[in-house]
Amino acid sequence: MSMAAGGAGTDPEARDNRALFEAATRLDRLEEAWQRVRLNQGAAGGDGQTIAAFEGSAALRLIALQRALRDGSYDPGPIRRVDIPKPGGGTRPLAIPCVVDRIAQSAVALTLGPVLDPEFSEASFGYRPGRSVDQAVARVRQWRDQGYQWVVDGDIERYFEKVPHDPLITRITDRIGDGPLTQLVALWLETAAPTGCGLPQGSPLSPLLANLYLDSVDDAIAGRGIRLVRFADDFVLLTRDRERAEAALARIGELLARHGLGLNPDKTRIVSFEQGFRFLGRLFLRSLVLPSPNREQEDEDDAEAMLRRLAGQDAAAGRAAVRAQDQDAADRDAGFDRVLRVLYLMEPGRRLSIRNQAFTVEEKTDGPGTGGGWREIAALPPQRLDRIELGPAAETTLVALRHALAMDIPLAFVNGHGETAGVLATSTLGHGRRHLDQARHTLDPVARTELARRLVDGRVRNQRALLRRLIRKGQDGRERKDHEVVRVLLGLNRILGALPLAADVPALLGHEGAAAASYWPAWGRLLAEGWTFDVRRRRPPPDPVNAVLSFLASLLTRDMAALVMRHGLHPAFGALHSAQDGHEALCLRSDGGVPGAAGRGPGALPDQ
Repeated sequence: MSMAAGGAGTDPEARDNRALFEAATRLDRLEEAWQRVRLNQGAAGGDGQTIAAFEGSAALRLIALQRALRDGSYDPGPIRRVDIPKPGGGTRPLAIPCVVDRIAQSAVALTLGPVLDPEFSEASFGYRPGRSVDQAVARVRQWRDQGYQWVVDGDIERYFEKVPHDPLITRITDRIGDGPLTQLVALWLETAAPTGCGLPQGSPLSPLLANLYLDSVDDAIAGRGIRLVRFADDFVLLTRDRERAEAALARIGELLARHGLGLNPDKTRIVSFEQGFRFLGRLFLRSLVLPSPNREQEDEDDAEAMLRRLAGQDAAAGRAAVRAQDQDAADRDAGFDRVLRVLYLMEPGRRLSIRNQAFTVEEKTDGPGTGGGWREIAALPPQRLDRIELGPAAETTLVALRHALAMDIPLAFVNGHGETAGVLATSTLGHGRRHLDQARHTLDPVARTELARRLVDGRVRNQRALLRRLIRKGQDGRERKDHEVVRVLLGLNRILGALPLAADVPALLGHEGAAAASYWPAWGRLLAEGWTFDVRRRRPPPDPVNAVLSFLASLLTRDMAALVMRHGLHPAFGALHSAQDGHEALCLRSDGGVPGAAGRGPGALPDQ
């Protein structure tokens, strides 16, 4: 670690997490961040909002953003994922946050940069103010001229996709402590990469975090006759002889492995200046440094041009969206959820019917002169539906039931409590081979344990993410940290650390149960004022919160069962839960039936 004398990183007050949070969320800092985002002219994020759309009411939106960040009501929007072709083949995945999130992240980067950057290694040149490709090239030339003639030409394999979140958050905490700013960064990471690994390439904060994570590697590899020059995930190690270069290659591989990373074997080699090599778009050959005829360095200008083209596509898509708004509004009024692709018929006086090949929603016309007929209010082709739900007050025609069977669309009959009264669905016999493969996987102890481990890991991570978010919502400028919830978060961290050591599914279920036992009371402590909850109960008579959770559990179980069957899987063959007659083991969780599919846990509840 390189400490700059008198730099911002040495100021004790700069280490106060809350002070940094306040500085990052000042209105003038958000305005500065907005100007940076506006000048970059990037594409829209997952919410589809463009730079131009935000600019129309930027002042009001920035005030609202500041208020949301400080009172804890801020939640990141959806991430847009795009694969950009690389010049040398393959693609680079971009994860593009919404415009408002990019503004908040830019504000944090502007605040943290002066604190963290002065401490970064002198060998690091990428994404740093006052440093450039030309300076990195000059540093390589300097070491060459001092006799460092052998080079490890290295590349970290899929670096931005593989940075593990937990040790990164630990490094942030080591530098600036725990508090609202650290929790905000953790929230962005979890939103962009729920698997617990990866920095979103498209976030203005990712370059700073990328350098922070590798800084300890920079410090550990330097010296011992090794000279490092690194630009993001591309680097060279320079030595005086081949033997030391081989030792340097082994050393860097070991260091990266400790950080959950690895070298790209296709782009890492030992070479001399006599043989020549390419680095940062330059060809180094003997005493020459020439522009490379085959630039392997991903040109940032190409990525920015792609984002500008995406912005143009956004504009065209926006015009198409305007034309589709009326149709979407009509579908919503008829009870169609186009995100989940479920048609809900719950209101009295509505009927499911058929016109040509489309399902229709009809409304009863009881007015004078109507003859008690039915009026069509929406028509949905079968391709747009994954499931249909009929409440006790809705009606259906026999031809609609037959059509649902013919189109392989499950139709659930739901009682007044939201529970499944019955399901009309086609036979699953058409997927016998897939079911056999699924059964073999379920009966293989090793394969089943590994899949179950992923399911439990995803669930516990979601529990931790939601508690972190709810704690942050309590930090609105007045310290309201609940120390019992903090204790639970530390316990969830320990459970995550124990999961790789679990030998079998029963051990994993034990960890899952331990996490649930601590999670639910902690979740209840963070409910809004006026609501009380102490333990998860499914037996009547339930309290209001448990009643809502059970209702949502039934709804999500039906969602999961529909998705499972749509993909040709058998809902009774579970990895985490054993197959039992009459139970959809693949769609259930041990604490109440909310789906436990990969990465989904109690944090998936719609109102959370």
